[in-house]
Amino acid sequence: MTNSKDDSSTIDETDVNSEFKKVLEAFNEMHEEAQRLVVSNNKLRSDLKWHITKLSASQSEIDKLRQENDKLALSYKAIGYVCASTSLNMYDYKSFQNECEKFKKDFYEKLQTDLSYLKDPFRKMNKGKSHLSHLLNMQKHTIDKIDLGV
Repeated sequence: MTNSKDDSSTIDETDVNSEFKKVLEAFNEMHEEAQRLVVSNNKLRSDLKWHITKLSASQSEIDKLRQENDKLALSYKAIGYVCASTSLNMYDYKSFQNECEKFKKDFYEKLQTDLSYLKDPFRKMNKGKSHLSHLLNMQKHTIDKIDLGV
């Protein structure tokens, strides 16, 4: 009978040891997973801080742009430009920029045509001036009696 007690106690110890090993193994796996989660959590926190910093910088830039937009809207009103809304969106800006470019192009073309129109009369005036200077140089003065045989 003592032999059966020893057998049952060894079986119990073996069961306890195998259960302990399973629990220890599960604990070690959970510990490793917890460490991975800590590393991941720290990385996510640093990413979050970076995004918050970028967001605040973007927000401050948006505020500056809004202030500049308001100043531009006031200056447009002061010069008589009527804006449909006080805030200019990107479409309005591009449209305004296209109008400016078109105005520059039209103005440049008009200046070129005016310049070409004025070149011909200016050339004629210069030619006439040179002819007049030549005639005046060729004309004899009344006091000058050279080549008269006197």
